[in-house]
Amino acid sequence: MQDRLEKLKQQKARIDRQIALAMAAERKTLKREDDRVKVLVGAAILEQVKRNQFQLDDLLGVMDGFLARDTERAAVLGEGGTGSKALLRLTGREAGQGGGR
Repeated sequence: MQDRLEKLKQQKARIDRQIALAMAAERKTLKREDDRVKVLVGAAILEQVKRNQFQLDDLLGVMDGFLARDTERAAVLGEGGTGSKALLRLTGREAGQGGGR
């Protein structure tokens, strides 16, 4: 009886590990899907700003309210909140061409 109980406990431990691995794989897949959607939505919005269908000032306002970390704010908003060099490049507004706050 004791041997049978020990074997069942070992089986349960193996199954628990398999469940944990399967759940981790599912979380990884969902995160990958979520990240892809975020990138595509961001790219669509940048393209709209580039085509003047969405105003850069509006995007800067949204991002100003959304971003909390200093490094992220610098990467997107740049100094003074008028758009980083990268954001301006991605929206077709190189520095000095205006269009920012």
